Amino acid sequence: MTFKKCPGQDVSRKKISEMVKEIACPFCDYAVEFFFDDTSRICPRCGMSVSKSDRQILGDLRCAVWCDAAEACLGKSLHSRLKKIKKEKR
Repeated sequence: MTFKKCPGQDVSRKKISEMVKEIACPFCDYAVEFFFDDTSRICPRCGMSVSKSDRQILGDLRCAVWCDAAEACLGKSLHSRLKKIKKEKR
């Protein structure tokens, strides 16, 4: 079966609570809004970079662990990082 859009990244299949989460900025404690496919954002209050933990990234992009098209979808760097995280969890 071929898809026009990656089913793992298709927002029509996700609940709002799966798509958007807030992470407290470690520098100023401001609630920074993250979408499921973000790995880092700039805090709008203090301007510092806030990153998701490896566990949060793996949870949000768990489809990348099994999907044959994950490297093309996410890019080589992020795909390699996710594979490394998954291997370390074992």
